[in-house]
Amino acid sequence: MKKLTLTLLLSAALFAATIHTAKVLETMNSGGYTYIKVQDGNQNYWIAMTQRSVKTGDTIKYTEQGWMKNFHSKTLNRTFDKILFAADIAKQQKNPAEKKPNIMNSKYQEKGTVSIAGLFKERTQYAQTKVTVKGKVTKVSSGIMGLNWIHIQDGSRFEGMDDLVFTTKQNPPKIGMIVYAKGIAIKDKDFGYGYFYPLIIQEATFSSKN
Repeated sequence: MKKLTLTLLLSAALFAATIHTAKVLETMNSGGYTYIKVQDGNQNYWIAMTQRSVKTGDTIKYTEQGWMKNFHSKTLNRTFDKILFAADIAKQQKNPAEKKPNIMNSKYQEKGTVSIAGLFKERTQYAQTKVTVKGKVTKVSSGIMGLNWIHIQDGSRFEGMDDLVFTTKQNPPKIGMIVYAKGIAIKDKDFGYGYFYPLIIQEATFSSKN
């Protein structure tokens, strides 16, 4: 259960870029999850998703949330040598979201700060530099890979990107707080396992004053 909790926390802090298309070889439901043995190219392996209706022979699409080794399911009383926790993307594909227009200015922006949209648009320019964003804390995930992960939004948006992640070893601010967030902008950060950030801010600090 501890390993499963860590996996779910990690998937909340990170997002997966890898999309898989695979054939269902075997399936079973237990404990609110559907365990599916899939054929993905020339590989066969097990994945787990929230419980759903699938049958042998179906073709499914999913994204990676995290691999786990020697995962034991108490409800199945079975240990999987390796299993992929995955998220279904079929629903999003059937109902694609309408593309939203860019909003380059932030309602919080002031002298000495950059909007989140501006950072995403000019991320090559800002890479490896210290930046300051003023915005609202929307999500906090603590103690993942030795870091706290803070999501901030400021009302701006560039090509659908409106949520910027900051990592820090400091105590994180609380959800709902309006903060000045400072840190080093890192472009194209790849944590492996399909977890990729076009932009992330590391070594972050937070304060109520600029």
